Amino acid sequence: MVEVGILDDDGKQLPQGERGEIGIRTIANFGGYWANDDATNAAFTTDGFFLTGDIGYLDEDGYLFIVDRKKDIIIRGGENISCPEVEAAAYEHDLIVELSVFGVADDRFGEVPAIVYHTKDNQSLSGDNLRSFLASKLAPFKVPVHYWQADEPLPRLGTQKIDRITLRREYGKHV
Repeated sequence: MVEVGILDDDGKQLPQGERGEIGIRTIANFGGYWANDDATNAAFTTDGFFLTGDIGYLDEDGYLFIVDRKKDIIIRGGENISCPEVEAAAYEHDLIVELSVFGVADDRFGEVPAIVYHTKDNQSLSGDNLRSFLASKLAPFKVPVHYWQADEPLPRLGTQKIDRITLRREYGKHV
């Protein structure tokens, strides 16, 4: 009743085991967004797969593994950067209490990683110190370019997840 496809950026199916965007095709899919053809066209492939925004793969037994969110990927000059990977490296710093990594526009690379972080007891942690710490843990192209230390805990959604969209909007305008 439901077909799952792992799709590349052009909506073409990838071989089993390769990572790509998860698409679903079923007679139960909705037909589109009310009065919004652009959103509908962006959400569906030409052959009817609904694009979930999740990145995953199918293992050799056909089990689906979700490994990332497409919107949590920064594309810096053609290189993919996983926000959760950069966040995991930054959380290894002893002073970090919470943080968020997201992409901001860049004239040269299209998009670069940025980080907002809150520290224990509001201790000072300069962007340069955090950059040096991350440089020993990440490939150079994954190290954030922009750093902001927040004085207050980071905003959260009703689900208690950090509100990455608000942070990107608020801090991204300072780039």
